[in-house]
Amino acid sequence: MTFKEQLEKDFDHTFFNLNEFAELHRVYGKEMHIIVDSETLLQLNLGKTVYSDGIFTDNIVFFVQKKYLDYEPVIGQIIEFDDVTYPVDNILSYIGGYTIILTG
Repeated sequence: MTFKEQLEKDFDHTFFNLNEFAELHRVYGKEMHIIVDSETLLQLNLGKTVYSDGIFTDNIVFFVQKKYLDYEPVIGQIIEFDDVTYPVDNILSYIGGYTIILTG
């Protein structure tokens, strides 16, 4: 088994396993195994923010396997996540998956 094959197996059986780290979320109405990372939000100070004029921002960082998406996400794209639309603020691509930061 190659390293990439082992990594994909680990993604499916460990990281994106619903009994371990993943949760079911909807992207454009399609349910998929996703890991929402609140810890990264706290580290990057990207959680809920209140500006002095009363405007709130709400950010979401999530990990998704490439095989679940029918497209390659791009910065500025609008994504519907759990029936709420958000613009993509940033994307990190890695073997087999994406880290996507949404800003609302």
